Amino acid sequence: MNRTLINSFSTLIFSLSLAACTGVSEELANLSLGTPTVPTDTDTTTDTGTDADTGTDIDVVRNTSCTALFSSNFALVEGQDASPVQMFAKPAKGASALDPTYGSCMTRVTDHANEPPSGFARNDYSRRQAFNADESKVLVYALDGFWHIYDATSYQYIKKLNLGGSDVEPQWSPTEPDVLFKFPMNGGMTIQKYNVVTDQTTTVTDFRNVASIYGHAGSTDIRDIWPTAARIWTKSEGSPSKDARYWGLQVETSSFGILGMITYDMQTNTITGVYDLSGKPRPDHISMSPTGEYVIPSWYSNFNSCNGTSTSNPCGLMSYTRDFSHAVRLAATGEHSDIALDAAGNDVVVMSNYRTGYVEAYDVATGQVTNLWNMYVNGAATALHVSGKAYNKPGWVLISTYATSGGTRWYTNKIMAVEIAANPRILNISHTYHKDNGYWTEPHAVVNRDFTRILFNSNWHEDTDKVDAYMIDIPANALD
Repeated sequence: MNRTLINSFSTLIFSLSLAACTGVSEELANLSLGTPTVPTDTDTTTDTGTDADTGTDIDVVRNTSCTALFSSNFALVEGQDASPVQMFAKPAKGASALDPTYGSCMTRVTDHANEPPSGFARNDYSRRQAFNADESKVLVYALDGFWHIYDATSYQYIKKLNLGGSDVEPQWSPTEPDVLFKFPMNGGMTIQKYNVVTDQTTTVTDFRNVASIYGHAGSTDIRDIWPTAARIWTKSEGSPSKDARYWGLQVETSSFGILGMITYDMQTNTITGVYDLSGKPRPDHISMSPTGEYVIPSWYSNFNSCNGTSTSNPCGLMSYTRDFSHAVRLAATGEHSDIALDAAGNDVVVMSNYRTGYVEAYDVATGQVTNLWNMYVNGAATALHVSGKAYNKPGWVLISTYATSGGTRWYTNKIMAVEIAANPRILNISHTYHKDNGYWTEPHAVVNRDFTRILFNSNWHEDTDKVDAYMIDIPANALD
């Protein structure tokens, strides 16, 4: 989502996120007062893990103040549980407490009113990994368009980053804890690395000087394919493959006219696929799958003009092989979604389908659809976001809901782990403790790589868009 437009159109965006659903209902009548358990310290410990893609040992920092609170028989509540919200006082900055309903450990990370982030301090989006490679830092976004980092264990503010704009699509390196990948503002002709400690920026890719372009012998400049190419990006919501080797990108003119799509191999500096979109609609965004085998563009299409048409008509939610030689239409319109790995390690998209009323999982290779759970219950519906970033815990996604209409239901304002399977296990992690007040107040919960930590946004039921970021910790075996 283009951040340069959000301030002007946040109300419209908030409405559109409900798709076929209309109206916003915040049901607080059933709130009961809960008393959280509070830890006495904020010690940390370091575990050594191995990155599955590179074999590199990465020391991952853990918050032992939360670990000490969990009982030996801790278990998340399973199923479509309708336990009411048990409100408790907004935690102070850095304070941890057990969620009184579901027992997860919640810590307030930011305090924007007394820290540099201006207007609010929030997790940017469910599709963007907030945690760096060793989980020592988290990335936070502020209302004025600046990005900031916090210590992920002490929750201390670290610094404001000089990334060159709001919509530069920062992506943590999966192997270098101090490195973010980034694009020029609203896309450009390069991909850069930015060191969050030294503020040094280095160019790692220049699309005017690549080693080769698939299907175009002798070409090394993207402008050999599209002479007016000026902006290359995912349009804010995409991610590279889990090892950051492969990137799915859309190519545009300086005035944001769509030219086409490409896949890029950062390891070999080669463009591995080219797809021309001249005269076609502009995708809402594009992303690489976690394995790097598929590229997933998404159009918020008119359902009737897309449904049942040939895959030569790019619209809806599509999946292409890396070289664009084979296409599968996953759905006739693209809604809130993310790309994850199922239990077998296959790429899947999990999406809220407002046509069918189900949260659905799509096998990107075959298009096979698996219904996960029904959003339309006795006249009620909900908007939601999906985070599939727990690549080290395949078979699960994180879902956070907001803007329930038609009354309170089991899924209202909930953060939950959902198994990617027919008749899935649903594990209730926390309520969101937020009051809907426009786009910025959406929880946008994101999960870390091993599904033990979650970052989300909340205004703590206040009638304001001045949100802060909160972290949830759960035991490593909570999903087993």
